[in-house]
Amino acid sequence: MKQCPACGQEYDDSVTFCPVDGKGLMPAIIDGKYRIEKKIGEGGMGQVYRAIHVEIGSPFAVKVLHAQFGEDEKAVERFRREAQAAAQIRHPNAVSVTDFGVTKDSKLVYFVMEYLEGLSLGDRLRETGALSPEDIYFIYSCVCPALHAAHVKGIVHRDVKPDNIFLLLDENKAIKDVKVLDFGIAKLKRQDKSTLTASGTVIGTPDYMSPEQCQGIELDARSDIYSLGIILYELFTGRVPFQNDSSMATLVAHVSQAPRPPIEVNPSVPPEINRVILRAIAKRPDDRPDTALHLFAELEQALQSAGLTFSAGPLTSLLKTQRRITGARAAGEGKSSTADLGDGSPTANRTLAITDVGVDRATLEGKRPTDPSHRSADEAGGETRTYVTVDSPTAGHAKGWLPLVASIAVAALLLSGGGWYLFQRGIPADKTIANVEPKPPPAPPAPPGMVYIPGGIFTMGNNASADDFEKPEHERKVAPFFMDKTEVTNEQYAQFVQQTGHPPPLNWKGQKTFPPGTAKLPVAEVSWDDAQAFAKWAGKRLPTEIEWEYAARGTDRRLYPWGNEFDPSKLNAGRDISQIKDQRRQVGSFSGESPFGLLDMAGNVSEWTESGYDLYPGSQAVIKPQFQPLKIVRGGCFADDARKTMATRRLMNERTFRDLSTGFRCAQDAPPTAAPQ
Repeated sequence: MKQCPACGQEYDDSVTFCPVDGKGLMPAIIDGKYRIEKKIGEGGMGQVYRAIHVEIGSPFAVKVLHAQFGEDEKAVERFRREAQAAAQIRHPNAVSVTDFGVTKDSKLVYFVMEYLEGLSLGDRLRETGALSPEDIYFIYSCVCPALHAAHVKGIVHRDVKPDNIFLLLDENKAIKDVKVLDFGIAKLKRQDKSTLTASGTVIGTPDYMSPEQCQGIELDARSDIYSLGIILYELFTGRVPFQNDSSMATLVAHVSQAPRPPIEVNPSVPPEINRVILRAIAKRPDDRPDTALHLFAELEQALQSAGLTFSAGPLTSLLKTQRRITGARAAGEGKSSTADLGDGSPTANRTLAITDVGVDRATLEGKRPTDPSHRSADEAGGETRTYVTVDSPTAGHAKGWLPLVASIAVAALLLSGGGWYLFQRGIPADKTIANVEPKPPPAPPAPPGMVYIPGGIFTMGNNASADDFEKPEHERKVAPFFMDKTEVTNEQYAQFVQQTGHPPPLNWKGQKTFPPGTAKLPVAEVSWDDAQAFAKWAGKRLPTEIEWEYAARGTDRRLYPWGNEFDPSKLNAGRDISQIKDQRRQVGSFSGESPFGLLDMAGNVSEWTESGYDLYPGSQAVIKPQFQPLKIVRGGCFADDARKTMATRRLMNERTFRDLSTGFRCAQDAPPTAAPQ
């Protein structure tokens, strides 16, 4: 059997392309060991899939070389070397490669990596715009030893950047571990210099490339140290030192232009940190720290000299960073790829694979400004990486450090107007504390597959709608709750059917499991009563109509989950069903997420709510008696006019209605949060 990486449909081995998506098919099981679940990324050299080992049941990230390169010996060798480089680096903070092979039947070239959940440092910066220095310290305490482990084996990473530093998060979204990703363009110094990535070839991401790398000359570990210095510059100033309209201008700047000192960009940067950064990004490799471990030692000493003290225990509340990113960048090719888009909210974990392939740009469109300028650099093997620079409309300059009086245990340096706070323990007892803002109560951990929706007040309805049942706009108050990130899938519903004996959906044709290749499609042809029964079995409930609209549009009165502007790339709707009736897509395949990070709240399948059909307070519409027993469905489906799938749109159906256009997601009450301390 073969499988479409886009929609998950399975076909006979004789079929080459998916008739629905036009995508090239691949084996459903690779080498008899790895069952492909879904595609999670694609780059110039290959595609990455989430796969389950058929014997042990564990998830892995499987990278498969593009078919067009399968006959290219040089491409295959480079791909093999990528796996070799990563496998040689045995360090807990470096991604591990567990398998490599070429399938006997289809000659697919692949290697297998560990599968991690979290997000990249680049994503963290794009979402929060800030990192505390204790987080910076912890990240470098992991990244520097991992790179050093590669360097002592003669491996230079060559593409160290925030998108290749992966953060594993705990249930409170705090960083618990760090992995260095993507040794895809790493160079083994011991290899023949005349092959593959020989000297003279410029490969990497321009914003973070060393001067020697920009010139295409021989590299050693100090090139990666330069890249680490650029990242430090960005972490402490909110921008990289060289930002230009073209990649060539950036390359030239790295070689010939002196960087503006970080302390001039952000006067709140301590002088000790300023010196460490400038030394790390010195033009001459001999002027930089000799090893990554030396760089970390210098950073640690600088943080201590700036007033931070480190103990054996975890660092907490030592320094709070509040800054604005002056130029948020989103790399197209060459970054960690998202796997479970259903976990992609700004406050929830994402699942990412560990490769050199690109994040689907659609996964970030809802989080960044538009109108980017694109930059690209050609790579060996015909690969081209594209780099996107986005200017933040809210960018501002950080302000300077101002002295503050502190308490017995704390000395603080405060950035005027709100900026940096530096806390140090062990301060004399004659100090007092001032102007420390209370922390907001932490969000309770969400159940698996769900997102926490904080309570709030929002405007419900749409006075501009032609449908009187959406009027008038009125305020509603919502208590905190949890909601499924995506619609309930066939796979999830099958567990319910098999455990309870509940009748399966009609399209399962009497079977207690879903048709092959449809595991990740939203369950459909389920009635309101079916949805209620599933929710009760799962320990959840259906969301009310008020909760659904609040989760879809937040408090800013947006019309679509992603904003006010219609974007057909962000939803599965407007499909031509004249030839193929079922146009459902795998949940989480589209990027139009709501303010809380929920996906597929427009299109794919309409969703049952708990609520019956009724008028809004003050409505001038007339409700017919036959409408009273009907239940509200929200969100629109794949066959609807895409522009009409607004978050305010109200539809209705009888509770016994079953169709491929209608499914559901669940909600759950959230515990009350503690008051701020």
